Amino acid sequence: MNSKILLIAQGSQSIQLVRELFSLGYRPDGIDVITIDDRKNLSFIDFLDYYDIHKKYASAENFNRLLISQLRNKYTIVISFSNPFIILKEAISKSIFLNFHPGWLPKYRGSLSTVNSLINKEKFVGGTWHYIVTEVDKGNIIYRFKIIIDTKDTAFSLNHKIFSKGIQSLSEILKRVKNNYSGISQNKKNGRFYLNKFPSLKSITNKELRYKLTYFPPNFK
Repeated sequence: MNSKILLIAQGSQSIQLVRELFSLGYRPDGIDVITIDDRKNLSFIDFLDYYDIHKKYASAENFNRLLISQLRNKYTIVISFSNPFIILKEAISKSIFLNFHPGWLPKYRGSLSTVNSLINKEKFVGGTWHYIVTEVDKGNIIYRFKIIIDTKDTAFSLNHKIFSKGIQSLSEILKRVKNNYSGISQNKKNGRFYLNKFPSLKSITNKELRYKLTYFPPNFK
């Protein structure tokens, strides 16, 4: 592919996303990345360095300024994946912006979708690829999928399943965008926006639920 992608991403799950881009024909010099300089992000940074993928570091203070400057390169698509920053309107108008949201839209906007789904005793969680608009998680839906919650699932395991499925669907997402698919509009009155604030465990008396919300594998970094 001759088209160039800008990826706004962090975390080990973003390694698999870049690998998927490789499998779809993108070369390292066809991918630029905006990420964060943080020790929790070292595995992704090391991966980018290994493949000599061009990257720039952003902070909350300089992110949109850096992004707008970077957009002078005229990227075909900008992908937001595990992105901690809010993208301003001035940037959105300069390219096609896609976001992967690890939750079922429009019902679970914002953060901690799997945690809140478990608390709310949902039967399934979901993942949603959508276009980015100025209102957070309210852009037209490109692709959405469900994952049934197993009795042994934790918030951690569900997040892993959601991100894996989201990455596997990337080929279909890019195909739809290339074919000018406008997506399905969301009913903006439906759903709820959840803040990035973990619920108080003192209010959760069910020990099994508390375990499912807080479990991490012993070797997880």
